[in-house]
Amino acid sequence: MTQISYPSEVVPGPPRMTLDMPEGWTQVWAPDTLIAIRDGAQGADHFLANVVVRFYQRLAPFGPDEIHAELGEYVAQRREGTLGVLKHQEVGGREFVGADLAFVDGEAGTVGQVHWFTAQKSNDVLDVVQITGSYAGARKETDYGTIDGVVDSLRINP
Repeated sequence: MTQISYPSEVVPGPPRMTLDMPEGWTQVWAPDTLIAIRDGAQGADHFLANVVVRFYQRLAPFGPDEIHAELGEYVAQRREGTLGVLKHQEVGGREFVGADLAFVDGEAGTVGQVHWFTAQKSNDVLDVVQITGSYAGARKETDYGTIDGVVDSLRINP
C-alpha cells in the first residue's frame, strides 16, 4: 500500500502569502479564510472595515466573465445589491480582476465591498486567491484607501 500525504504535488494546498496590516487593525479568525484582518476600533458605532483572503480551486474556465457572473449572483441575493464594472490591476506581479459592489445589511446598513481575484493553473485545476475588503458605505472615503493599500501589499509566494 502506498502512503500519500497532504500537501502533495497533486494537491499542493494554498500558497504562502503576506500582506501589510494597517496600524490600529487586528488579525482575527474568520471561517474559510487564510487571512482576516479588521479595524481594531473598540466600541465603534459603525461597521468595521475588514479584509479577508480566501483560497480555493476551480475547474476552468474562470476568468473575467465568470467572476462578474458570480459577483452578480452574490449581489442578487442581497438587499439593494449593486455591482460595478470589472476592473484590472497588477499586484505583486500578478494580474487581478475585480469589481466593487454594495448592498444593504439589516444590522450594518449599507456595506461596500471590493473583490479581487487572481488564478493560476495547477495540474488540472485553477488555484484562485480572492481578496475582499468590506467597509461601511458611509465610511467609503475613510476606509476605501486603507483597504486599497492592504490589497496592494498582498504578495503571493513571497
